[in-house]
Amino acid sequence: MKLFFPVIFATVLLSGCADETAKPDEPAPKQAEETKQPKPQKPEQPSAREQAENELKQTVSQMSTAEKVDQLLYIGVTGTALTEADRRLLQQHALGGVLLLGGNITSSGQLKALTADINEAQTSDQRAFVGFDEEGGRVSRVPDARLKLSPSLTYGQKNDPELMEDVGQTLGSISRFYGFNMDFAPVLDVNSNPANPIIGDRALSADPQQVARLGVPLMQGMKEEDIVPVVKHFPGHGDTTVDSHVGLPRVDATKAELEQTELVPFKRAIQDGAEMVMVAHILFPALDKNRPSSLSKEVMTGVLRSELKFDGVIITDDLVMGAITERYGLAQAAGLALENGADMAMFSTPGAYASVHKEIMTRIKQGKLSAADLNEKVMRVLRLKQTYDLSQTKRVDEYQRLIEQVKAVESDMRH
Repeated sequence: MKLFFPVIFATVLLSGCADETAKPDEPAPKQAEETKQPKPQKPEQPSAREQAENELKQTVSQMSTAEKVDQLLYIGVTGTALTEADRRLLQQHALGGVLLLGGNITSSGQLKALTADINEAQTSDQRAFVGFDEEGGRVSRVPDARLKLSPSLTYGQKNDPELMEDVGQTLGSISRFYGFNMDFAPVLDVNSNPANPIIGDRALSADPQQVARLGVPLMQGMKEEDIVPVVKHFPGHGDTTVDSHVGLPRVDATKAELEQTELVPFKRAIQDGAEMVMVAHILFPALDKNRPSSLSKEVMTGVLRSELKFDGVIITDDLVMGAITERYGLAQAAGLALENGADMAMFSTPGAYASVHKEIMTRIKQGKLSAADLNEKVMRVLRLKQTYDLSQTKRVDEYQRLIEQVKAVESDMRH
């Protein structure tokens, strides 16, 4: 009965309501509030970032395949002044980058004139990266002794992140002074093998956590001066006993050991905004039994992209090193590198542009490098170029101030 009464009661109420129909001459009740349609909303305007990305896609869609390949090449030039051949190359092709080594440098005046010439020779809106290796210590291209810094290990012993940021800013200022917009530093290798012939005091420490702790502010300091930092040499050159300039080093550490040592600083740098990573010419059988890191899909696409979630630009170390040339032709190596995950192939051999470009174009036609993959690589390169001022507008010309800046960080390191 408790259930039956409410049902009967409800039925009676409903019956009563049904008898109270509206008279024919009475309008039906208004239901304006219920039937009111929501006003159409204006489409949201794209954010500045989305707009820049859309413009970038538009730019890439208008480029020919040959122009896209140009953006993936980081080339060397001949001698201490631009040859007519190098000048024509820069005028006619929007290249990804130009690398200067010790053989291109004799004096401060000469170096500044050369970088200015490289900048002026470019006719495309897509400026080239102009980079060099300026780490301080043994690996320094600076021709003026008063602007040279101590080795990284010496600074690392101070164990001061704030000092490392100052060092990064100083490296950035020096780079700008000489007309560069990129520095292949900092070194994030762990100095884990005393028998290592190539890294040694170029590393900040033998402790991977300390390398991470000090390497990241060094990287950030360079960024503050609008210099693109390139962290190197992924996945780690610290435990090698062979110089990759001469032969192919091999590291037999397990994947777990690599994750606890070599990969630690790179993982931290990527989490803290690293935008460009240089991959070394080293064989890591635990990652890839057959190919050196710079040509390995397992290393670049597997570990660096998929596992460490790096979405910036991957560049090879110089492909003319013995570690590569003993086993591969230069054009073949460049093609393999790009197919397997690199965004930029770097080679310092002057005059090699045509053969490398032709090889990559052939691989694209063969379907070894897909159109989608090619576009993604070009997008990453151009996105990074848009992030920095690649022109000479921020060139630093206060020579005396630079000398004082170098003196200050050297003094802070010693006290």
